[in-house]
Amino acid sequence: MRILRPGADNAEALAWLERALGQTRNGGQKRLENLLEIVRADIVLEMRLAIGALDGKPPSDGEIGSG
Repeated sequence: MRILRPGADNAEALAWLERALGQTRNGGQKRLENLLEIVRADIVLEMRLAIGALDGKPPSDGEIGSG
């Protein structure tokens, strides 16, 4: 396992996940779609923490991806 730099690698992983989510939605693979959504939420959270977007507080609207 290699250690990833914050930022660029997370963006690449997020782009890959978006493509994979599109394929699973088109293929009707609901369980895999749910798992990928969980991973996506974690990556978005990591990205927001890396840039200090959360300031140690959870988003007020409950959405991880919204700003």
